[in-house]
Order: sequence, then C-alpha cells, then structure tokens
Amino acid sequence: MESTTDSKASTIPVRPKHRALWLLLAIPVALAGVFAFKAHAMGGGFGFAAGPEMRKAFMEHRLEKALDLVKATDSQRSSIKAIFAAMFTQMRPIHQQHKQLHDGITAAFAADTVDPAAVENLRVQATALIDQSSKIFTKALVDAAAVLTPQQRQTLIAHLQEMHGHGHHHGMQE
Repeated sequence: MESTTDSKASTIPVRPKHRALWLLLAIPVALAGVFAFKAHAMGGGFGFAAGPEMRKAFMEHRLEKALDLVKATDSQRSSIKAIFAAMFTQMRPIHQQHKQLHDGITAAFAADTVDPAAVENLRVQATALIDQSSKIFTKALVDAAAVLTPQQRQTLIAHLQEMHGHGHHHGMQE
C-alpha cells in the first residue's frame, strides 16, 4: 500500500488498484465544477440555485459527449441513459428539500438574534442532503461503469486526466 504525505496533511493510504476507481469517481466532481461555473455564467448561480431542470439538461449534454467519446453502442447508451434518468427522479425530492433548507437558513440569519443551535441543526440537515445525493450519484456512476467496457472506462479516465492537466491526481501519487 502506498501513501501520500504532505507536511501539512496526514498520511492518506492509496491502493494502486483503486486509483482508476478514484479517478472515475472524480468525474462527477469535475462535471459539477464545470456545471456550477456554466450555471453561474448563465445567471443561474452556483449549485442548487441553477434549478434541477438546468442541471439535468447540462448533465444530459455532458453524458451525450461522454458516450460519443467512448463510442458507446446503442444498447449501452440506452442503459446508461436509463440509469441517469432514474437518478434524476431520485434527486428531485432532494432538490425540493434543499430549497426548504435554504429558506430556513435565510430566515435564521435574518432573525434579530441568530440561534446557533438552529443554524447547527440546519447545517446537519444540509450535510445529510449532500450525503444522500452523493450516494445516489455514486450509485449511478457505478451502475454506468458496469455497462461500459474496461477500455471505454480507460478512455474516460484519460480524457479526465487530459482535461485536468498531466500529473494532477488530486493528491494521489503515481
């Protein structure tokens, strides 16, 4: 087992055989960053503020490009699109809950006296929503990865590495 060490950070174990999985899981992070930037540039704001339909349209566009890149078959395209359609359906109530939390946070900070316990409760709820959506998204990624061949996944990983510059491995050593 290898580990990375930074004078400012603790040692983080990294198993070589898991690097490809970590890089594959980095795809949604990269896409989310690009999405947030594009949504903000189009006047939608960052994160959830862009609205679920705008996020869905953007993700569908990126998904098409990824499927084109790996030369996915019609069957693969159909399966992966169904996986992500189900994901969007599962995410809809999370987006609604996030809106309610956002309104609660706004109200908490607009009060004459800010209640630290109430703000902490809202933070805990927001963190739980992030975790829930992350689990749904990760499951969709794993399900989609199972539809692709190892070579197609490697093509995606190579593309991701190229997009982020050579040698940039999010804290992982070669």
